[in-house]
Amino acid sequence: MSSNFLMGDTSSSLPKLLSMEFQNDEDYHVTVRDAITRKLFDALLYSNRKEERCAGTVWLLSLTVYCGHHASIQQLLPDIQEAFSHLIGEQSELTQELASQGLSIVYEIGDESMKKNLVNALVGTLTGSGKRKRAVKLVEDTEVFREGAFGESPSGGKLSTYKELCNLANEMGQPDLIYKFMDLANYQASLNSKRGAAFGFSKIAKHAGDALKPYLGALVPRLVRYQYDPDKNVQDAMAHIWKSLVADSKKTIDEHLDLIFDDLLVQCGSRLWRSREACCLALADILQGRKFDQVEKHLKRIWIAAFRAMDDIKETVRNAGDRLCRAVASLTGRLCDVSLTPVLEARQTMAVVLPVLLTDGIMSKVDSVRKASIGMVTKLAKGAGVAIRPYLSDLVCCMLESLSSLEDQGMNYVELHAENVGIQTEKLENLRISIARGSPMWETLEFCIDVVDSHSLELLVPRLAQLVRSGIGLNTRVGVANFIVLLVQKVGVGIKPFTSILLRLLLPVVKDERSASSKRAFANACAIVLKYAAPSQAQKLIEDTSNLHSGDRNDQISCAILLKSYASTAADTLNGYHTIIVPVLFVSRFEDDKIISSLYEELWEENMSSERITLQLYVGEIVTLINEGIMSSSWASKKKASQAICKLSEVLGESLSSHHNVLLTSLMKELPGRLWEGKDAVLNALSALCTSCHEAISASNPDAPNAILSLVSSACTKKTQKYREAAFCCLEKVIKAFNNPEFFNMVFPSLLEMGNSLAPVKSGQISLPDDVKADVPDSSPAALHEKILSCVTACIHVARIGDIVNQQKNFIDLYLSSLSPTFPWTVKMSVFSSIKELCSKLHSAINNLQDSSMQTSITAFVHELFYTLSPEVLKSLRTIKIGQVHIAAAECLLELTNQYKAAPPIHWTELAFTNELLDLCEVEKSEQAKSLLKKCSDILGKLKQDIKS
Repeated sequence: MSSNFLMGDTSSSLPKLLSMEFQNDEDYHVTVRDAITRKLFDALLYSNRKEERCAGTVWLLSLTVYCGHHASIQQLLPDIQEAFSHLIGEQSELTQELASQGLSIVYEIGDESMKKNLVNALVGTLTGSGKRKRAVKLVEDTEVFREGAFGESPSGGKLSTYKELCNLANEMGQPDLIYKFMDLANYQASLNSKRGAAFGFSKIAKHAGDALKPYLGALVPRLVRYQYDPDKNVQDAMAHIWKSLVADSKKTIDEHLDLIFDDLLVQCGSRLWRSREACCLALADILQGRKFDQVEKHLKRIWIAAFRAMDDIKETVRNAGDRLCRAVASLTGRLCDVSLTPVLEARQTMAVVLPVLLTDGIMSKVDSVRKASIGMVTKLAKGAGVAIRPYLSDLVCCMLESLSSLEDQGMNYVELHAENVGIQTEKLENLRISIARGSPMWETLEFCIDVVDSHSLELLVPRLAQLVRSGIGLNTRVGVANFIVLLVQKVGVGIKPFTSILLRLLLPVVKDERSASSKRAFANACAIVLKYAAPSQAQKLIEDTSNLHSGDRNDQISCAILLKSYASTAADTLNGYHTIIVPVLFVSRFEDDKIISSLYEELWEENMSSERITLQLYVGEIVTLINEGIMSSSWASKKKASQAICKLSEVLGESLSSHHNVLLTSLMKELPGRLWEGKDAVLNALSALCTSCHEAISASNPDAPNAILSLVSSACTKKTQKYREAAFCCLEKVIKAFNNPEFFNMVFPSLLEMGNSLAPVKSGQISLPDDVKADVPDSSPAALHEKILSCVTACIHVARIGDIVNQQKNFIDLYLSSLSPTFPWTVKMSVFSSIKELCSKLHSAINNLQDSSMQTSITAFVHELFYTLSPEVLKSLRTIKIGQVHIAAAECLLELTNQYKAAPPIHWTELAFTNELLDLCEVEKSEQAKSLLKKCSDILGKLKQDIKS
């Protein structure tokens, strides 16, 4: 049966029906009519089989069309209306169409009350507020879904009847699934009811006219939404109703815009994906070209709805959400652009949208939402101009926090394991910062800088200060510091009211930062604020910065970084405080930590044009700081100050004399007492100071040299190897510096005693050949013995000739023991130098003395030295295979030979080592040593001839 046949010209058939005369008994007809109606309403129309319901619909429509004005049908019109309203939700499109046409016929033949009830029922069905009064009872073979619409069971069976769905739920071990299946079935029936109602409603609308106007407020929002339903059939049906109801579509939507927005925004949160998708698509279209007053109340909810849809579980809804987001972003951008919208409306739009973007958008965990929000914020910052000023503080802080929160978490993982894979942490940090500076968030911050004024600065600076205290993440912290730099560059002197709070905040932050990149960034921020600080603030900041040099390693690095930033950014301000800065830079150059010392060394070289002139200008302040370091309880400070004294003495020399007393007192006070690591630096400082200021020390206090010598000599007796070596070096320099002949008798006996104590071979010690010992580090006795010999050499240099002659036996014994195989070649080199110094001293005495008895003693000493030491020197030449030793030994032998020649014996004595000298001369590989040995041989040969002749 086709719908066209059923909808034939009923106007001509109904009058004929009324004029028919029934020839049979009326009671019989009543009985038949009752049987037919019971069969229809009790059996067919509400049957659990769809074929019977379809057949009952055909019968009911036929009775309504052809017998509609009969009294019995008129009485049944409420029941007929209810049946047709129920049947429009059938899955069968034929049943739906027949039922909807039946509703149209009922509306035509019903009275006013019936028409009103029917319109209410249809509106309720379309709006979803209508309820069924009677339901179809489910049995095993009741078809719940169309065959194939719900797929197949795991075993490959069909899934359409109630029994098959129950079996599937039981097989899956989740009996409660049947309720979800039935919920889907009810939703499908509801959708079918709307589609079926639409077929009938379009016909009724033509007849209802003004009767439908009271329902437009409820119908229009639903019809708008249903026109975007994913089901094409529903779209077409609702579009048909829309054309029937609405003459001017744009006008109708404008009149009911608030209701449409409210309905769509509510349904955006529906549990039905079809509704969520339809609402997003509808909103995206309706938003086109809207003005601020039309969307003001709904703009915030629209953004939230778009974000929610972009995170939907269903892909089609997410796509619709993306489309809605693009639409609302376009609208927002236009409403916030001061070139297209009045400034007042732009600010109001900003007040609505910006908080949503900063809280719900950028902070979202959904990538698409974050990207869309950041893009929108960047667009707003670029186009809003001055309209964005009231919201600068929120916007700037959000963008700065986003630099870290939106960073790829993989970067944090890489940095955590950087050392394990050989990546330098600082390089990785610089890479992360570089990526952040190229992000949309930083672009937005640059736009914000352009619109900052004095009023917005008052709101912005406290927020920045809070972010400096509590901000986390490398990019955020570096970003805050860099933003402060840009901000100060932009506002210039406008930052002056805030310099105090910023300086108090930034200095501790630089100190506390562990990241080198963050530390430098905050140091730069501190430096640029310093440019505009008041003199009292600048002085306090520089003093506090300088005081950091005496702290731990982190404080020292912080001090260097800060001073470097001050020098590069606020050089004019810093120039007035060189009396504070120069001493810190000079002393800190001598830190043990090479990284720290290199930082201060670089600062010194960059900012001090001439080292000597700078030290002369600020020597007083430097000495004061050095003295504080020596007197401090920190061993590291004592050592650093001592090394600074060495450098100061080296550069200034006698110019340091005016301050020698302070330094000498501190050093002599520090020298006694317990040993600590690095105390040898105090000895080095004392020797350097004595070398440069010996005249001033002797002039100011004649007893000072002896006191110094006594302290140093005492230090030479300590047991610590390194400290003893430093003490002997210091003793040598002190003896040379003061050049006091009395020092010989004061020092030489103790030196001799210590040298003799080191000479014997220890029990169990194996003596190595000297050429092997050349590759072995100096043993403790050998190193000390070498230092002792150097001190002996210094004593010879300052001693009186008589004192030397009195100790001739001790000299010879010391030299002989020192030339033994027990000691390595380095000790022998010191012996050769000492012998040459002694020969030089004796030669000078022979030429200058007039006392014959003394000359005789010196001559005897020379002969003894020559006869005793020459064989040992030749032995060293034979046993040691080192070229520089051969040269030194040959020079020593030549010096002894020359002294022997200068004071020849009266009678020639044959020398046992002459042949050995000739042999060594032949085999010597060093040309220089060979030449010297040849000279020795020639001198001895000529001397022999002269004496015998």
